[in-house]
Amino acid sequence: MKINSQNYYNFSFKRAFTTKEKEKYSKAIEKARQNLGLSETSALIFDFNAPSTKGKNYGISSINSSSFMPFADFLKENSSISKIQMGPEGNLDYKSNGTTFEPVTSPYSGTTFTLGMQSIALEKLTTEKYGKLLDEDYIKSLDENYPDSKTIREYKTDYLYTLGKNKDGVLFQALKKAYQNLKSKKSAQQLKKEFEDFKKNTTPEIKKEAVFNAISDEYHSKGKNGDDWKNWNQVDKYLFSNKISDKARQKRINELKETIDFYLFSQFLAQKQHFETKEELNKKGIKLNGDCLICFSTPEIWANPECFLEGYYIGVEDGNCPETNNIQAWWAPALDYSKLLKDPSKEPDKSNLGQVGKLLYEKFKTFMQYYDGMRLDAFWQYVSPFIYNDNLEGKYIDDIGDKIIKIIQMAANDAQNTEVDPDNFVLELIGFGTDKAKALTKNIYPHIYSTAYAEYDENPKDLINNKNYIDGKFVIGAMSHDNDTLVNLSRNPQRRQAHNPILNASLNSGMNYLGYEVDEYKNQPYQSKIEEDFRTAKIAEIFTTKKQYFTLTDLFGMEERINLTGKVNDDNWKVKIPSDYERFYHSQLSKGYGINFPKVYQTALIAKGIDDKPTIDLLSEAADILRSDGPMTEKEANKLYLEG
Repeated sequence: MKINSQNYYNFSFKRAFTTKEKEKYSKAIEKARQNLGLSETSALIFDFNAPSTKGKNYGISSINSSSFMPFADFLKENSSISKIQMGPEGNLDYKSNGTTFEPVTSPYSGTTFTLGMQSIALEKLTTEKYGKLLDEDYIKSLDENYPDSKTIREYKTDYLYTLGKNKDGVLFQALKKAYQNLKSKKSAQQLKKEFEDFKKNTTPEIKKEAVFNAISDEYHSKGKNGDDWKNWNQVDKYLFSNKISDKARQKRINELKETIDFYLFSQFLAQKQHFETKEELNKKGIKLNGDCLICFSTPEIWANPECFLEGYYIGVEDGNCPETNNIQAWWAPALDYSKLLKDPSKEPDKSNLGQVGKLLYEKFKTFMQYYDGMRLDAFWQYVSPFIYNDNLEGKYIDDIGDKIIKIIQMAANDAQNTEVDPDNFVLELIGFGTDKAKALTKNIYPHIYSTAYAEYDENPKDLINNKNYIDGKFVIGAMSHDNDTLVNLSRNPQRRQAHNPILNASLNSGMNYLGYEVDEYKNQPYQSKIEEDFRTAKIAEIFTTKKQYFTLTDLFGMEERINLTGKVNDDNWKVKIPSDYERFYHSQLSKGYGINFPKVYQTALIAKGIDDKPTIDLLSEAADILRSDGPMTEKEANKLYLEG
C-alpha cells in the first residue's frame, strides 16, 4: 500500500497542539470563519471510510461504530464541520450465479428505502441497550482471527472477510447469531418487543425487500441465479402484483417467514443505530445528510415492475462514448414517466400522483425521514430524463419540467412535518444534459461542484462572475469521490499548469503566503514545495466562498482514490481512515500532506483582502506548529509541555 512515497506505518514524532494551544487557536479559526462569512463546511464520508474501533475491527466500519463519535469530535475540532454528507448507505446489491452470491461493493448499486446491513456496528450488540445479543469476546475474536495483514486492514475495507462470497462472511455469521439470541436471551426481551413493534409499523417497501432477499436466497441455495427475478416462477416473479391472489401471496410469505424475519431484524438494527447516530451528531451541531440515488435497486424494481418501461434504461447522451452510440449506458431500468401523474395537466399533489409519482414520493419521503437533508444524485434525470433501449437508441423525455421537483419538496415536507428549506438539498448537475435542470433550480436549490474541473468555470470566482450564481447557492469541494485525490492532482504538471492561473486570480496576494516558516517546509525538495503549495491553494480556494466540502482522503493527505470512475477496480470503495487517526493526521501534516486548516484560513483571509492582522498572525503561528516535528497527539503534547 502506498502513501505519498512515505510508509503509512513508520511514524516519527510530529507536532500536535497542546490543549491550551488548541483553545487559543480555535478562537482564531472561529474569528476567521466569521470574517470569511462561511456558513457550512461538510465532510464527505462513506461508511467504509470511518475508522474501526481498536480491537474490534472485523474488516468494515460505519458511522454507527462506537469509535465514530470521538472521530466526529476530532473532525469538528480540526475542520469546524457543520454537516456530514454521507455517501449512499442502502443495502448493497448482490449478484448470484448459482455458485457464489457476492456483493456489488459500489454503494451506488444499493437500495433507497432501506439502510445497509453492512452499516450495523456489531460491537454495539454487546451492550445492554441491544440485549447483549453478542458477547464482547466474540467480537474481539473476529478481529483477532483476521487471516490477512492487520496493518493493511487499518486502511482498506475487506468485503470478502466481512460479507463473504455467499453471504457467509463474519458480519452475516454474527447477525444470524444475534437473531437466534434475540429469541432465547432473557436480556433481549425489551429489544424483542421493539423488533415486534418495528415489524408491525415498518413500511411495505421494507417488508417487500425482505421478502425479495428471502426468495433470492432460496433460489441461490438450489444452485440457481438468485438475483435474476425475471426467470423466477410466476408466483415469485409477480408476488406483489394483482396477478397473484392474496391467499397465494400470504402462503408464499409464510413459507419464508424465518428468513424474512432475519432480514427485517437486520433492518431494525440498522435503523435503530442510524437514528442514534443522527441524534448524537445533531447534539454536536452536525447535520447528517444522505445521498439519494437516481436509480432503483433490483428488489425495488421487482416490487414495482409496473413502474418501469420494459427494455428501456436511463443514461446520458455523451459524445465521448462512440462504442455505445454516444450514450453513457448505465443499464438501469427507466421509469415509465407516463405514469408520473394521473392528470399531467394538473399540479402534482398527493391526490394526483400516478404509480410512478407515488413510488418517487415514497422514496423521497422515506429518505428524508432518515436524514436532515439530501444530495440528489444525477439530478438532471428528474427534469429532462434521457432513456435508451436495448438497441442503444436514445431519447429525452421532454414534458417533466418541475413536476418531480415539486414531488421531492412535498415528500420532504411531509417527512419532516415542516416546510423544508431548499438549502437542505444539494443537486448534482455536473456533465451532459444538465441545462434544463440548472435553469429550473439555479439560486433556489444549491448545486454541487468540484474544482477538479476548475478550468471549466467550476471554481468559486467563475461560478459567481461568469455563471451568475449567488454565493451560498452552490457547494464546492476541491475533489469528490469520483475524482482523483488532491495529492495525485498536485503531482500532475499539466493539471497544475491548467489550474494555476485560476488560483492566481482567485487567491490574488494569498498565493504569496502559502509557505511556512519552519525547517520541515523549507528544507524539502523544490518540487515537493511546489506540490504542497498547490494543494494548500486548492483547499484555500474553496474556503473563499460560503459553502464547501472535503473528502476524508484529502483531509488526511492520502493518495488512494475512493473510486476510479467507470472502471472495475479491486481498490474501489475500500479506502478507510485508521483507528489511530489523530496520530496519522498530525504525521501527515508534518510531512506537508493533509489539510492544514490554520494555513487554509490564513490564505483565504489574505485572498479576500480582510484586514485582521492579529487573527492572521495567530493562524500563521498555528499553521507552522502543525507543520513542525514534535508530539503527534494532544496527550503527548500536553505531557511534553508539563515536562518543560
